[in-house]
Amino acid sequence: MIWPDARSAGEALEAHFSIAPGDWERVTRKLTARDLEAGLADLAPAIVLLSSGEALAVASDGVVITPEGRRRVAHRRLRRLWEDPLRERERTQLAKLPVATAAKERLIAERIRSLDAATVIACQSPASAHFGAQLSTATFFRRLVSALVAHGAAYGLILLGWVMIGQAAFSGRWDEGWFWGWAVLLAASIPLDVYADWQQAWLATAFGGLLKQRLLASSLAIDSDKIRTQGVGELLSKVFESEALESLSLSGGTTAILAVVELAISGAVILAGSQPGLNAALLGGWIVVSGFAAVGFAQVRRRWMDSRLALTHSLVENMSGHRTRIAQQPPALWHEQEDSALREYEEYSARMDAALVRLSVLVPRGWLMLGCVSLSYSFAQASGSLTAGGITLGGVLLGYQALRRLTGGAAQLVAATQSWDIVRELFLTNRPAPAPDPGGITPSTEVLTARNITFTYPRREQPVLREVNLTIHRGERVLLEGVSGGGKSTFGALVAGLRLPSSGLLLSGGIDLATLGEQGWRRRVATAPQYHENHILAATLLFNLLMGRAWPPSPEDRKVADDVCRELGLGPLLDRMPAGLYEMVGDSGWQLSQGERSRVFLARALLQGAELVVLDESFAALDPESLEQCLETVLRRAPSLLVIAHP
Repeated sequence: MIWPDARSAGEALEAHFSIAPGDWERVTRKLTARDLEAGLADLAPAIVLLSSGEALAVASDGVVITPEGRRRVAHRRLRRLWEDPLRERERTQLAKLPVATAAKERLIAERIRSLDAATVIACQSPASAHFGAQLSTATFFRRLVSALVAHGAAYGLILLGWVMIGQAAFSGRWDEGWFWGWAVLLAASIPLDVYADWQQAWLATAFGGLLKQRLLASSLAIDSDKIRTQGVGELLSKVFESEALESLSLSGGTTAILAVVELAISGAVILAGSQPGLNAALLGGWIVVSGFAAVGFAQVRRRWMDSRLALTHSLVENMSGHRTRIAQQPPALWHEQEDSALREYEEYSARMDAALVRLSVLVPRGWLMLGCVSLSYSFAQASGSLTAGGITLGGVLLGYQALRRLTGGAAQLVAATQSWDIVRELFLTNRPAPAPDPGGITPSTEVLTARNITFTYPRREQPVLREVNLTIHRGERVLLEGVSGGGKSTFGALVAGLRLPSSGLLLSGGIDLATLGEQGWRRRVATAPQYHENHILAATLLFNLLMGRAWPPSPEDRKVADDVCRELGLGPLLDRMPAGLYEMVGDSGWQLSQGERSRVFLARALLQGAELVVLDESFAALDPESLEQCLETVLRRAPSLLVIAHP
């Protein structure tokens, strides 16, 4: 059960999941015995490194990969592996304690719950990995097959039970054995149904969790230029649709799959009844009709969703600019655009409701009526036996139930598919794995080197920058001036690594961005963007100041932050704030003036401790006295400086 070291356990997990070495992200945490009491289900797949240096390879809850193969081990047995050494150590330390043995054991049990029991290395697919690989690592597909098999078995047992009842009724011979056989089959289907429902609940939770992780990782990797071209309302719409995708995709897909299985069973039952060819053809034709109804619903719902998203986008944008509308637009025109959009939304909503009724109500009930008419025709023609007619009736009822489930699942799948169209770009945007900060390389005295830098915005023909060359050495202060729209801020964003040049070479300390990685570049180049692209987050002032440092901050970090703020002239502000650096600021906290915000942005850039500080129009909102004070502080604290300003 135990591997000699963590490396061997990791190789066993990689072989079990067919994962190539290095394709997993590993998160190492030291956990106490209390943390491990609940089990390893939320951590698996994981490597549990024991105090002895040996390790466990945990594939899932209770499933452990051993040198002999895959085994299911009770959690109480696993707990002993890390709790017994702690218990023996505590017994040795408390051996001379003059108390009863039972009381001593209770004390030891309580003490070891707070001690570090093991180092757990959780293994997970990186956010940039294929989503199928992430699902496979989470044992999603295996559990999906288990749920389908359990549901099919339960459905088959119920069907077999009713076959027994029907056989007894049509044969005219009824005895107690038929009843008890039927009861046993129904009772046997209950645990299968419970297991299938439990697996479906797990699947929904796991799928939603992985989807949210993927969307969060992808949203952090979106190109900033794309964010600028989208309004707040459009981004909010993507959030709403991602929530709909999570709630509808799995439930609709599972329901549709189960409905197809049930529909196939109902078709098999119909083939065993009277006039099988006619009734099977009717069922197949009605399934085609159901497909047309689903396509019509999808078309109407798409127009409804576009109208709703446009309404959401317009509402949010109008809320953001409401103060401007009050000042510059006549009150009689405030709601004209909203009223028109609401009327359009109401019209599409009515159409979608009608299409949904046709799909989810008329389709299954239409089949029920068609099947009953066919069955009545068979009775009128006296074709087939009474038993065959009863089997056909059962097939019609099973088809009705399957179509109800299928149309409901289809409606959910349509909604999930259209939500996917909205969030597809967000889902497929992946941030590459961070490059390690290269060691063993002697930094160059050139903190920044730009060679033949050219940059062209998307959907523009002419470059805004063409073959720009600049070298900044350690200790230099460079002032970059130019007319508005000349590309100064664009060049500042390139230097800060916020944009990538279309061509040319950009180095920091003689190393490029691809080698350093984003984190390594941020440690070398800090920037304070223009006012409209820089923000105060709804958090403490200290958090806003130390965003570029480790959190929570050390006492030294807090002292440096306080010193920089006071040097920049924010001392009176700190003295006014009841909580000082821990005062909540931003939209939901203490309101800062534009000049105070500018100085917070300056302090944030200086506190990153980078070799080069880029300031883009950072002094524009300051009065002459504050400007002189801030400039002295920046010149004193910044190792190298690039200031972008108007002439």
